[in-house]
Amino acid sequence: MSFSENLQVLRKKNNMSQEQLAEKLEVSRQAVSKWESGNGYPETDKLMSICEIFECSIDEILKGKISEDTNEDKKQYENLMNRFSKGMAIAVGLILVGVTIFMYFAGMEERYSTIGLVILLLFVLMAVPIFIILGMEQENYKKKHPVLPNMYTEDEVEKFNSKFAKAIALGVGLNILGAIQLIFLYGMEIFNDESTIPVVILLALTTIAVPIYIFYGIQKSKYDIELYNKMTLKKPDDKAGKICGVIMLIATIIFFCLGAFRSLWHIAWIVYPIGGLICGIVSIILEKD
Repeated sequence: MSFSENLQVLRKKNNMSQEQLAEKLEVSRQAVSKWESGNGYPETDKLMSICEIFECSIDEILKGKISEDTNEDKKQYENLMNRFSKGMAIAVGLILVGVTIFMYFAGMEERYSTIGLVILLLFVLMAVPIFIILGMEQENYKKKHPVLPNMYTEDEVEKFNSKFAKAIALGVGLNILGAIQLIFLYGMEIFNDESTIPVVILLALTTIAVPIYIFYGIQKSKYDIELYNKMTLKKPDDKAGKICGVIMLIATIIFFCLGAFRSLWHIAWIVYPIGGLICGIVSIILEKD
């Protein structure tokens, strides 16, 4: 196949118009049209930019034959995102299980709090490698595949959106149920203010709900190829991430200080949702696009 034919295949395979490609290359649409019609070739720097955008070599685009089949690309992308969504949900679930067990022991004698803390740290220890491995795996994939074609049909997206709505409804229902039992058990004085049992029940339900949110949230982003392409080509700005990391670190310090020095384990957990809300506000304020 000629360069003009390969360029057309790559552009269409990545669901990109001539105008969009021209904008990325900072040339006119007429220039792209001229290349695809075989009436001209791009300059060396533009040719290298084309190879970077479409992840191919110069020899491949000039002399090779670019396949139009996206099935293999879709399979690879699906496997990555499925592993990522399941792994992240499991990792967060492990931490929440550890927190739930910790809160259960914190409601007993003081010596049991140490046992609960050790169990929590063990669950965190199991979760952290999952975060690191999955994060690096996804980052490497994005570097190799900065642009993806639109691989999903409208029917596939609509089918998933139906599952997504049901899953989110289930998660919200679990959260509401947890709040209701907390208010009821404390309000009816079935447990006194020092008991952590209602909080443990709330955390147990949250441990089920949050991984559901995470799994289906990541799965939903999987279908948004336009957002993927936009984010991979966008210059990274991790200012919000760094600030949120500091906020949650401070929240963790406050949590342990309130529990260790004030014996307020039963209410100290509130610092985490507060920290999460602050992170959300920071992200919105700093978001430029």
